[in-house]
Amino acid sequence: MDTPRRAPGRPKGTGKVDPDDIIAAAVDALATGGYKALSMRGIARSLGVSLSTVQHHYPTKDELWRAAVDRLAATTIDRQRSTDLSDVAGSIANELAAHRIQPGLIIALLTDTDDGSKERIAYLAQRFSTMLARPADELHELEQRGLMRPVNADALFALFAIGIGAIAGAAPALAAIFGYDVTTDTGRKEFADDLADILVLGLRPR
Repeated sequence: MDTPRRAPGRPKGTGKVDPDDIIAAAVDALATGGYKALSMRGIARSLGVSLSTVQHHYPTKDELWRAAVDRLAATTIDRQRSTDLSDVAGSIANELAAHRIQPGLIIALLTDTDDGSKERIAYLAQRFSTMLARPADELHELEQRGLMRPVNADALFALFAIGIGAIAGAAPALAAIFGYDVTTDTGRKEFADDLADILVLGLRPR
């Protein structure tokens, strides 16, 4: 008897997959092209399983998107817990290193304009509020101790969210134009030290 052939286009696999692998693939897709690039079929194909296997864990694209954002939030909070946020330069360097892994992710999430983006941005706002709670408290404490000049926390976090995300994805240009190579530990440290000086000491008057 002839062996049945797999239908064209159907991924070859066991039909089983770790939900964490699905989320990881979803995060990669988001970093590459945002919500538009997040395809349930594409995720299934990349993992070598059927579409129904992916849908068993995450029935819809929006549920998978939310799971990916939740993972980002949890990872960020874990990173904060393992970082001494009073070390401003070290915290910046750590964030740069983390964003270098998937440099387009934050920008893709923040610039989402596809159908349903209003609801997704609202969900992002909830998650960012959770992620920024501890840094906001730490920032206030540093100001109270006189270790940092008073700054508007929301303005600072907006600068970091957009700036660090963009910087991480523009490493060659950053090195060529400004001389900071954020692809290396040394370059990230140099850049982080200089940014920290501005935050702590302020800009020198002309």
